[in-house]
Amino acid sequence: SIEWQIEAYSAAAPSFLSSKATILDSTQKVLRNGTNGWTCMPANPSGPASEDGVWASAREAAPVCFDAAGFDWMKGWMARKKPLMKRDAFVWMLQGDLGFDNTDPFVTSKEEADPDQWIESGPHLMMFPKDPAALSDAFTSDFSLGEPYTMFPGTDFAHLMIPASGYYGEETTLSPEELLDLLMSPPYIYILAALVLLLASGALAGGRGGSKAGTQLA
Repeated sequence: SIEWQIEAYSAAAPSFLSSKATILDSTQKVLRNGTNGWTCMPANPSGPASEDGVWASAREAAPVCFDAAGFDWMKGWMARKKPLMKRDAFVWMLQGDLGFDNTDPFVTSKEEADPDQWIESGPHLMMFPKDPAALSDAFTSDFSLGEPYTMFPGTDFAHLMIPASGYYGEETTLSPEELLDLLMSPPYIYILAALVLLLASGALAGGRGGSKAGTQLA
């Protein structure tokens, strides 16, 4: 039902955010108009496994919630083209997903994936960078450590995965609000602050380079 879809897709983000978000179905049809500039929708590229085309659970739908910049990334990924972003974006995925090859953004089958790179993610927050290269030397791509890591490293779709409680399937009783509190506490808050500084320094360096080039041309 439409009501079930709205509830399931909204579960990708804390309720104080998703309750005012626009909700789309898998065809990007609007199920509910929002007021805060955020959008939630299913992101499982394989679609429902059942013959009747109905998701068995919110987890199977792999819902995601994003703002306008995050939507730019999603549009690129869905079209298999380099995302054209105006800025970095943080994106919620509190229901997790059914699995990806961590080195290939379009391998969603465990049978086709590198066995050592297959990861079925639990609740997490993501950071989609405007410049994927900024992540190349800043974070590990090893998803087994429990710390933030780069997914799809070396590709146009590289982004930072920030695991939350329950990411590896362990039991968790955290509500989305409690999860947000966790992400805003050490060590996550330090990691996020360091990431912002890293990306800001890269942007400043790029601006200086552009200024020098302009001076030489002049």
